[in-house]
Amino acid sequence: MSSDHPPVVIIGCGYVGTRLAQSLLADGIVVRVCARRMPLLEPLRELGAEVHYLDGSRPHQFGPALGGLSRPIVVYSIPGVPDLPQGEAVRRAATAASRAGASAFIYLSSSAVYGRSELVFTGDWVDEESSVATSDADALMRLSDEAAVQSVAQSGLRTAVLRSGAIYGPALDAFHGARGARQRLRNGQYKLWDGGRHYFSRIYIDDFVRIIRRAGEKAAPGSIYVVGDDHPCPQREYGEWLAEHLHLPAPPEADPTKSGGPRNVIRGRRLRNDKLKRELDITLLYPSYREGELAIDAAEQGVALPQLRMTNETPLQAPSAVASEPVPPASVPAPVATPVSLTPPMVAQAPVPEAVTTPTWPKPVDHEDFGTVLGHPPCGIRVVRLSQGTQALMGPAYVLVSGAATAVVNGQAATLRAWTAVPAGAQVQAESDVVLLALMDPTTS
Repeated sequence: MSSDHPPVVIIGCGYVGTRLAQSLLADGIVVRVCARRMPLLEPLRELGAEVHYLDGSRPHQFGPALGGLSRPIVVYSIPGVPDLPQGEAVRRAATAASRAGASAFIYLSSSAVYGRSELVFTGDWVDEESSVATSDADALMRLSDEAAVQSVAQSGLRTAVLRSGAIYGPALDAFHGARGARQRLRNGQYKLWDGGRHYFSRIYIDDFVRIIRRAGEKAAPGSIYVVGDDHPCPQREYGEWLAEHLHLPAPPEADPTKSGGPRNVIRGRRLRNDKLKRELDITLLYPSYREGELAIDAAEQGVALPQLRMTNETPLQAPSAVASEPVPPASVPAPVATPVSLTPPMVAQAPVPEAVTTPTWPKPVDHEDFGTVLGHPPCGIRVVRLSQGTQALMGPAYVLVSGAATAVVNGQAATLRAWTAVPAGAQVQAESDVVLLALMDPTTS
């Protein structure tokens, strides 16, 4: 895989860059990670990444950071450089990428470009064609960076801008802790602004990494994508669900106009992700906060993070674009299985021409809903692969397809045989590499 995939340079390697590097390294791709705080990069060095010192406020360092690499994909993840004029750092980085013959330059932007969340408009859908907030200071910072990227793109550099919603996920290593609302809920610091009526969009870290990688491979020149999951929702829905899930008190309501000024500006957005799913041929593994939070549960319980390999991941044809309102959840949402598998089997496939969108058959299946694989609505059945010694997430019912596993059902341990089932809530432990069918509510799969 590494021989025919361009090397990847990550400029500004924090939480997102670390998970991106982990994924690329799992596929044998050459990765160079660049940041000022070198000790934070040591776990990636141990995994095989090239580590390079870079200070974004010193633009002359961008060129050397790309030296010695053939047609690299450059991912820029520095949110702002206060010592330089707005847009200058990313312009210099993109110029260096262009001079180095980079095959792509991916700028990680933010949905903050759409400005503050006005309650009267909070339910409106936002996409790539929506108006941006040129009078908002935080939005203008990102827009200046985006404009700088677009100006360099005129030289022929293939660029893509990803405007992401809130990124959340588990701890990645000793230096990159979990991201999201859990800790604020546990500390009693999470509040429901304006009664929790503002919509927010989120993206689970592993889905964001897959989107970045796919954009580097196939995004059209000058592309802009808004990045969120399939279920943007009011803050109250998410906050109360997560509090109940963690057995914590429901978060209190708060008025943002009476609680300290600018830091309480609400920037919730209801992002429509149709374009990225259509153009990047991608289906989210964590389509709502439920799947993502259950994955964080697993990490907190000691389950190893998935390797997130994409070597043999066949691009999936996303279902028809849906512009309707999301289906409101039940008062207690049904638990949803989260993929905890490590690596899908190596399956040789003929390369698919760029213009072909129909999947090559047969194709490998792993942690995907069978209905979605076939281009139909979800049917509520997923494949879950577990390596020896790992556990399936508690929640769905399981059927053992192959391998050896044990289960604890109602406090009683049992050995599973092929094609035996256990009910929802059972604890399943893989005694060898196993394949399970996870049975869940198809409306949330």
